[in-house]
Amino acid sequence: MSGWGSIGRPLVIIITVALASMTVVSSLLVFSSQQTTQARIELVASQALRAQLTEESMQASKAITFGLENIERTLASSAASLSGKDPESASAREIMEVTMAAIGQYTETIVWLDARGTLVSATGGEGLQDLVGSDMSDRRFYELPLATGRSSIVQSFKGVDGTSSFAVAVPVSGADGSFGGVLAALVPVSSVKASFLQIGDVDRTLIVVANDGTILVHPSAELEGKNITGPEVGAMLAGPGRDVTLQNLQLMAQGRSGVADYLQQGGEPSLMAYEPVVVRDEHPWTVAVLEPTFTVREPFLSVFEERQSFTIIATVLVAAISGVFIAFILLLNRRLFTTVSQQDTRIKSQLSELRGAYDRLKEQDVIKDEFINIAAHELRTPVLPIVLSAENLADSIPDDENVKIILRNASRITKLTNDILDVSRIESNTFKLQKQRANIKRLIDEVIQDAQLRIPRQQNLDIVFESAVPAEMEDLTIDRSRINQVLVNIVDNAVNFSDDGAIRVVMEKDGEPDLVRISVIDPGKGIDPTVKDKLFGKFVSKSDRAKGTGLGLYLCKAIVEAHGGTIKGENNQGKGATFSFTLPV
Repeated sequence: MSGWGSIGRPLVIIITVALASMTVVSSLLVFSSQQTTQARIELVASQALRAQLTEESMQASKAITFGLENIERTLASSAASLSGKDPESASAREIMEVTMAAIGQYTETIVWLDARGTLVSATGGEGLQDLVGSDMSDRRFYELPLATGRSSIVQSFKGVDGTSSFAVAVPVSGADGSFGGVLAALVPVSSVKASFLQIGDVDRTLIVVANDGTILVHPSAELEGKNITGPEVGAMLAGPGRDVTLQNLQLMAQGRSGVADYLQQGGEPSLMAYEPVVVRDEHPWTVAVLEPTFTVREPFLSVFEERQSFTIIATVLVAAISGVFIAFILLLNRRLFTTVSQQDTRIKSQLSELRGAYDRLKEQDVIKDEFINIAAHELRTPVLPIVLSAENLADSIPDDENVKIILRNASRITKLTNDILDVSRIESNTFKLQKQRANIKRLIDEVIQDAQLRIPRQQNLDIVFESAVPAEMEDLTIDRSRINQVLVNIVDNAVNFSDDGAIRVVMEKDGEPDLVRISVIDPGKGIDPTVKDKLFGKFVSKSDRAKGTGLGLYLCKAIVEAHGGTIKGENNQGKGATFSFTLPV
């Protein structure tokens, strides 16, 4: 015992001191390594965020440029069609309505001023019709096209309804080719993000600045309308990089692009990437995308802190039991370290693959949405003059089959582009209804009459209408054109899937109070079981007679639900199918 006492105690002390020293040194080394790793993570995260914001600012710039150019092209086409027309004529009103339908996702107000600056026609906007005949020759959206003779983008001003707006204005030629007025789309500044950034799918904090330095969109509403280089903006900035941020804001107003740190009083440190919007080699705006730096750094750091806590606990535990099981622990620790390293490498590899796959899918989805929207808009622009010209030809030579073919196919293209644009609005939550009081019974009668004329001669079909609804329930608050679209789709489907017999259109009270149910009962083939579960999805079609896009029932469902109703389709007990939907009274 004395031998062990003289040797064992010092040995225990030496082992204890060695273990304690190892623990301290290991802890210091781990701490130093963790600090280095944390710094590297923050640097990599910052670089990744800079690259991401640069890309998103470019996407936002392209999306806004696309929207402005689309508005300008549509207005220019309509201005050419309006040249020499009477503003009160039916054709002029139709052109104004078609123009609003084409660019309705961007604006709710289109005005037509004559050569003297008098408002002669307008669409959209509450109370706007009351201003027809008023003098607007002092408005910038009239003065610029008058002075330059070409299209202009007019910066922030008070719109006809008092809201902060900007305008895209194009000149209208007179009958002799002289200046005949201005056709302008007035766009609320507040709608820039919702209306112009659907394509790029940018979901960040935005700053939009006009080329004169006026702030159009800013996360701090009190700065909107102020100058980007003004004292109000400078007073709200903070941090040691305040002067550099001000220099970058000046570069924004000058139409430059770049990335800078951005810190507002009481706010989180952020990164800001800015990119100019260029239309016809002119720089009307600059758009900036902001994102707090913690959003990209925090996920990495939380994982890092968890691993740091685990490392400290493991180190203390190893030090506590290593005196008894030191050899065993060292061996086990070596094996554990190898296993963890292998797993960590495997997880990182899998994570990298998943991120790459996700980025590719996201990029393909963005490209798909951009292509569909661009294709639909580009198809729609040339179709308008084709339809107008064909209609004029039909008036002149009504029995010409070639003209009828042109009209029929142009109408098909118009319906296809309208369906695609409606799907895009539904998926981007910009689908809107224009509700008004309308007689549903009269609307159904009109749809049935039109459908009867479209039934091919080889089909022995009849369409009958049965109403069990009292007269006081026939007037509904609906978007008449959209409900007409639903009825036409369902009735046409019934015709396409039936050969002979009678198609019944039944209107009755629904089981729920204050609901009207409209049912279309056909004697056809019924619903194919292979499509029944996805009947109201996109691109679902099983008709051998009419090759459509498969978007009809999808749009019907969206329109009915937007009205607060429901829609369903089911097979009849004998043969055929019944499609019905409800509308609130």
